[in-house]
Amino acid sequence: MQTLEPVWTTVEYGELVWRLDHNEIDGLGSKAINLTILRLRKSMYRSLKPLNSLLVGVVCLLWAMSGYADRTALAPAIGGYSPVSYFTKQRAEKGRPEFSVEHKGKVYWLASREQVEQFSADPDRYRPRYDVCPYSLALGKRLPLDPTNFKIVAGSLLLFHRSDQTDGLKGFESSGLSDKELVRRADANFLRLSF
Repeated sequence: MQTLEPVWTTVEYGELVWRLDHNEIDGLGSKAINLTILRLRKSMYRSLKPLNSLLVGVVCLLWAMSGYADRTALAPAIGGYSPVSYFTKQRAEKGRPEFSVEHKGKVYWLASREQVEQFSADPDRYRPRYDVCPYSLALGKRLPLDPTNFKIVAGSLLLFHRSDQTDGLKGFESSGLSDKELVRRADANFLRLSF
């Protein structure tokens, strides 16, 4: 691990002076942040309360600017499974945070550099069509996904719910609905149930 010189920002507000240190700690872009109050006079103890919101705001701003709030800090979409693997390997495969890609506000973990290239070239092709079970949408409900319960329909990745009580994929397959009818009904209910 490479040791870097710390980078700091000193902020002064009246009689309060603090320093925010932030430096890379693992070579992967993760940041360590250390807030140190350098000087605080006795007269400031009484007036610290109004500064709390200012202090929090400044720290949040510096934290965001430091790069600490990067895409690897966000929870991965679809439980960390690689959306490309459903298409290329026909199976659910866990991705890795070092191969993460952000698309439309979600972070997808992929399994390799090659998958990063594939996904980056056409992300809408690989990402799931819905963020909830399409069979439950077709029935007018919203149930969460099980990333290992999937089917590719007309080039779209559909992830289904699975619990002890319900299996969305099995329910769909036994319902008699065609793939096209399932997608039509799910699309019709998606916006209605999103609000």
